[in-house]
Amino acid sequence: MSTSLQQLRELVRDHDIRAVVSDLDGVLRIFDGSLWSELDGITGTPAGTAYQAVLGHPFLDEVVRGRGTHRRWREHAASALVAAGSSPQAADAAIAAWLASPARIDQGVLTQLESLRAAGLGVFVLTNGTDRVPEELEELGMTPFLGPGRRFLLNTADLGAAKPDQEAYARAHARIEQELGTSLRPDQVAFLDDSSRHVGGAVRFGWRAVLHHAPSAPA
Repeated sequence: MSTSLQQLRELVRDHDIRAVVSDLDGVLRIFDGSLWSELDGITGTPAGTAYQAVLGHPFLDEVVRGRGTHRRWREHAASALVAAGSSPQAADAAIAAWLASPARIDQGVLTQLESLRAAGLGVFVLTNGTDRVPEELEELGMTPFLGPGRRFLLNTADLGAAKPDQEAYARAHARIEQELGTSLRPDQVAFLDDSSRHVGGAVRFGWRAVLHHAPSAPA
């Protein structure tokens, strides 16, 4: 068990935790980090260009707040690649390769979350996500974990606010209370995320939080 998962279990053991919230990407869902250099190769652009064009594009901030679509984000990313020196055909090929890139579920994290749920805790996933997240998680076989109607998925594209904005935690907390049918103090929620900014935002809101360190190699 990783140190961060052990810390999460210690939070549950030592405090009156009623709900556990996990981040998705970099925690529960893992991507191959070599993808970006492969995309730079497809486009013939300098190292780091593809990453900046996709994950570094400012339009992503709109998408994860429900003010834009994944499709439009892809179009912006392709345009950014062309602006950086890629041909339009190579840019489209790179975006297609990015969309087709495999992801995996970290079974160690999933097992721990399922164990906490079996112990009676509410377990949720809070992601700075897009309108494609439900489809992506269905492809990974995660639909049962998300519950009927995906009630345990807290997607910021639906919430209308994204981590580390305080409003994102407030809206997520309200959804957790609604799904569990009870009022919770912020310190009754434990949060796991691989971003120090997102962990800091959760702590400011009042959640108890742990910074997760993803494994360096597939389990």
